[in-house]
Parts: sequence; C-alpha cells; structure tokens
Amino acid sequence: MWKKTFVALLVAASVNISVAAKSKTKVYSEAEVAQLQAELEKKLTDKWQTEQQTVETLAKQRAYFEQLEAILKAAQAKKQLTPDALALSHKLINALAGYPLEMEAEWELLKTKLAMKQVTEQEIASFAQKYPNSPYQRRLDQLPFEQLYQAAKWTELLEYAKKVTPEGNENQCRVFSAQYQLFASQAQINPEAEQAVQSTVSANAVKSVMTDLLGQFEKFWLKTVELPQSCADIEAYWRDQGGKTAEKIRLKAVELFKQNAPKGLEILSLNIQDSELALWLSEVSKLQNNVSHLQNFIQNQPLTEHNKALVMFTFPKLLKSLAEDIPSPNFAPYQTWAEKWQLTPAELKEWKTAFISRFFDNQSGEWQIWRDNELQTLKADNLTERRLRMALWKQEKLDTWLVLLSDEAKQKAEWRYWLAKTEKDSQKRAQQFADLAKERGFYPMLAAQQLAKVYQFEQPAVKSLTAEQITEFTPQFMRIKEWRALNRFESAKGLWTEWLKGLSFEEQLGLSEYAKQRDWYDLAVEATIQAKAWDYIDLRLPNAYTQWFDLNLTEKSVSRTFAMAIARQESAWSSQAKSHANAMGLMQMLPSTAALTAKNMGLPFENDKDLFDPLRNIMLATAHLNELNVKYPNNRILIAAAYNAGASRVDKWLARSNGTLAMDEFIASIPFYETRGYVQNVLTYDYYYQMLQGVHTKQMFYKEELQKQY
Repeated sequence: MWKKTFVALLVAASVNISVAAKSKTKVYSEAEVAQLQAELEKKLTDKWQTEQQTVETLAKQRAYFEQLEAILKAAQAKKQLTPDALALSHKLINALAGYPLEMEAEWELLKTKLAMKQVTEQEIASFAQKYPNSPYQRRLDQLPFEQLYQAAKWTELLEYAKKVTPEGNENQCRVFSAQYQLFASQAQINPEAEQAVQSTVSANAVKSVMTDLLGQFEKFWLKTVELPQSCADIEAYWRDQGGKTAEKIRLKAVELFKQNAPKGLEILSLNIQDSELALWLSEVSKLQNNVSHLQNFIQNQPLTEHNKALVMFTFPKLLKSLAEDIPSPNFAPYQTWAEKWQLTPAELKEWKTAFISRFFDNQSGEWQIWRDNELQTLKADNLTERRLRMALWKQEKLDTWLVLLSDEAKQKAEWRYWLAKTEKDSQKRAQQFADLAKERGFYPMLAAQQLAKVYQFEQPAVKSLTAEQITEFTPQFMRIKEWRALNRFESAKGLWTEWLKGLSFEEQLGLSEYAKQRDWYDLAVEATIQAKAWDYIDLRLPNAYTQWFDLNLTEKSVSRTFAMAIARQESAWSSQAKSHANAMGLMQMLPSTAALTAKNMGLPFENDKDLFDPLRNIMLATAHLNELNVKYPNNRILIAAAYNAGASRVDKWLARSNGTLAMDEFIASIPFYETRGYVQNVLTYDYYYQMLQGVHTKQMFYKEELQKQY
C-alpha cells in the first residue's frame, strides 16, 4: 500500500508542477500514468526484494560462520580434526562465499590444521595468494623456517631469512643452527653433517665468519631465558670454544635478574663446576626471591660491576617492601651502603629520590625537615611537584617550591597556572592567564575562570572521506560491521586499530567521523587516539547513547553532559571494557557497587554480564551518580572523585584539608595521580559536551563547587 501511495503522490506532484509552471509538457493519459506507476512500483519492489534477500543471505552465513567456529573450537579442544569435521568445515566455508568474514573463516580452518599438523604447503600458499594483505600473513611468513629446518635445507633457510626476519626464539635458533651447519661443513668441524657444500672459501674466511656468528649467538644467549633445542648444536660448539666463561655467566645472571626470570637463573646454574660461581649464583637467586636479602648481599659480596648492578636494581624494590609510616625514616644506613658501593653522584641522587618518594608523607618532624632540605638540593621534578601539592593543602607559600621546577616542568599547564596565580604583578598575572586560556584542557579552563571569561577555543574542521575512499574501504567496513553484529567488539576493535596504523592522519580522521556517523562510538574515539588528534573534540567526544542518558536522568539532579563525561573518561565508549579491578562496561561499574545500587534503588541486576549491556550499565551508573549527588550536592568534583576512588577516601581528603582549601587547591592536592587526572578530565569533558550539544547556558564550574571551602 505504501508503495502505491508513494507513486501516486509522485505522479500527481509531477502533473501539478507541470500545470503550475504552464510549461509545454506532455499530458499523460490515465493508461500512461498507470504504466508509469507499475514500472516505478516494480523497481521499488525489486529493490526491496533484493535488500531482503541480502539480509536473509547474511543471516544464514552468519549462522554458518558461528557453526564453523564451534566445530573448529571443539577440534582444537580435543586436539583432533576428524575427516567428518573437516568435510563439514569445507562445506560451510563454501557456503560463506562473499561473506564479509570469509577470510576469517578460512583462517580459522587453516589455523586449526596448522595446530594439528594437517596442513599442506599448497594450502598455505593458496591462502596467501588469495589474501595477500591479510593480517595473518606475518604469521604465515614464519612457517617456512620450521619446514626448511626440519628438512635440513640450510642454504634455502638462510636465503629465506634474508627476505623475512625470523621472529621468536625458536625461529632465530633455527637460523643460527643453519648458519652453524653450513659453516661447520665448510670448516670440516662437523664430519657428520649430511649436507655437502661446494665452496672455495678459504679457511681463514670461514673462521672469520664463524667468529662473527658465535658473537651474534652470544648476544642472543645473554638475553634469552631458555634456549630452544634447535640452538643445541651451536651452543655446544660455542661452549667448547671457550665462549661460556664465568664472566659471561655472571653477565647473563644480571640480565635474567632484571627480567625477573627465576627459571632462567635455575637453568643457568645447572652443571656449574666452579664452586665460587655456583655459590654466587645461589646468592643471586636468594636475592631475587627475597629483597630483604639485600642487606646480607651488600655486607658479604665484593664490589664488582655485576654485584653493583644487582644492588642498584634491587634497592628500589627493598624500599617498596617497607611500610611508609615507619618511625623516623633514616637514610644514614643507605648512605653507608652507597659509600661502600661507590655510587656516583647521579646514582646517589637516584637512591635518595626513591627513598624520599617512599616515605614522603611520613609524619616524623625530623624526617620532614631532612626531606625538605634534600628536595632543595635534588631538584627532582617528581618530588618537587609532590611537595607543591603538599604546600597547597597545608596552605604554605608555593614560591619556595615553584622555583625548583625545571624549565620543562614550568611549561606544564598546571604549573603555569600556579605560577600565574602567585604572580604579584596584576598585569603580568592577567596576561599569563590569558595566554593559558587560549589552550585546550582543564587548567586553561581554570585560567578563563580566573579572568571571568567564557572558555572557548578553535576546533579544526574535519575532512570527510571521499566517495572513492569509501568505496576503497568498503570491504574493511563490512568486516568491522559484521564483527559488531556478532557482538565480537574486541575483534572489530582489533581489526580497526591495525587498519588505522597504516593510514595517514587525514584518513584516520575520516575514519573517525565515519565511525561516529554509524554510532561506532568506541571506534571513533580509538581513531582519534591512534591519530593523536587531541584538538578534534567533536570526534573525541561523540554524543553517544544520549536517549538512554535522558531516559535514566529524568527527575535526577545529574546533568546529561556530566554523566556522559564520566562514561567517556571511564571506557572511551567501549561497552565491553573491563579493568584490572574488574570494573565493567561503559561507565566501569564494579559488580559489588552495581548490586548495592540496584538493591538501594530497586533496579534490576541479575549478574555481572548485565554491566556489558549499555542500557543497564547507564541505568545503574547514573543511579549511583545520583546517590553520590545526594551526598555531595551539585559538586561534580567530589562526585567524580568518589566515583573513581570511593567516597570514604574523598571524606578522608576533606577531613585532612578541614575546610581550608579553594576549589583549585583541593583538586591539585588530590593525592592519587589517577583520581586527580580523572577529576580534571571529567570536568573538562563535561564542558566540551556542553559546547558540542549546544547547551544555552554553559557552566565551567557550578556555584556550589566554586563557593565551597574544601
């Protein structure tokens, strides 16, 4: 019916236009109008049927793809790809012709065959020929190393290594072994070598090449935790030639110690005939297993290059094992160690910096005097910045510490702000704030607030992808679209990220805009990250899930822009994000917090997986934000800090400052680096979203935030 109505209106409109224009146009008879109507209706019907057929075909192929994955996953689990499973897999792949993930399907089968040792060279070559630019080509390129090594085709293997760099210890060892076998044959040091090599190379030349080869192998041996078996021949020859000296064993022990590789140390200690060396290796193992052994190591080991390297590497670890609130921290014992081990001034500074950093907030009065005196001498920016934050919450003068910052540190927006705020000349102060306010970020926004001006900055224009580029990129777009349709968001993101790495800056921006237009919010943001396009705010902060935020924020005091700023900061709009602390989804809720919020607010929450659903995540997270807003009315600084670090910590920080701090002082003195940056980003993103969404009365900071004494 809708098609007939559309055509009738179209024809009627055409006739009316012709009459109104009084132009000499053909007057159609009823029969001709009917014919035109039939033709247009047929075209619309054909188009609709084609689209429906495409949708149905895609749905079938999607089911086939998932069935293929299930078959191959079962085969991998059983470590057996049966003839029946293989035959069915081939049938399914044949049915996937033209499917966006056809290459991925064929790769899954090839990968399974590789694992089962059931693949032929022809199958590998066919895949590489069909998909020459596949992301799997790099892995396929590594396969010939094993094949040529197993066939003892040393010359061919080395020729191949000239074209393809061997990756991984196993393939590197295969190349070393092939080189050794060839040179051993030439030098006649391996009479059992099966490969006959015709060579006119002189004995001296062969010896020179072998010396170079052993040097390369030695470097490889020094940094490798456990050598593959394929390196056994060259390792034995290198050892027999006197390569594995006590000095080199000590060198490797230090390297393994730094890699935190106890297994490597265990292997290195095997079959050591030198009792002194064996005892030393035992001490190194003890030190690696227990940092408190450092004092014993320092007292009993002689000053050598290797021992000093171990001491320098372990000292910061020892400090971290000590409680921060020990009574009266004292550097004197470590000063004695430093003198015994002949630390350079730079090394001593490194030790003092680590020591002060560990016990920085210790309450001992004697310690605090020593710390502040040392800071004046050390002039280490990380410690000076920490002391500045302490000065802020203690309401001490900042000038003493600002002057200690390096020129590089003074160029940071944060310290430019505080340098301006402590400037006594009002004209200079205003100019410094004005210069800072032209930039992008939290402290430029604060500078604008100091000047009582509206914060704004220029946003560069984005050039959209051309029609030709869209056509060129369509296969990739289709693959990404299909991964997302399968809810394989990580696969889609992985493909997207790898693709972005090979594109120009303009193309990356074009892809970001393309993704934003299709509601691929996480991919739009990822493109700006890859491009380092920090000034492109409209791409970095897409208006994601606005209708769901509106739905859940009705009759709540939390603004949409603030809630969206939290989500953007938490997950970069990745609905499947999961942190090391087990926070999940768009707004990174902990399951425990979600469960408690759901209970308090009478909201549905069945299990952790609910948090990966955008709507449920937004529902629970905005409810939690509202709970925090009740506790900290209209104060996004405290709400954001509590959302990130917990309300108990925020209350502790407020108790510490005891109502003595202004808003900017409190934010700058938040002790947690992550939370401090989090609050700054959220407030900035909130304002950006107000700009992007055309909020009539934009607010950089709320009255409650500005007027509160923290």
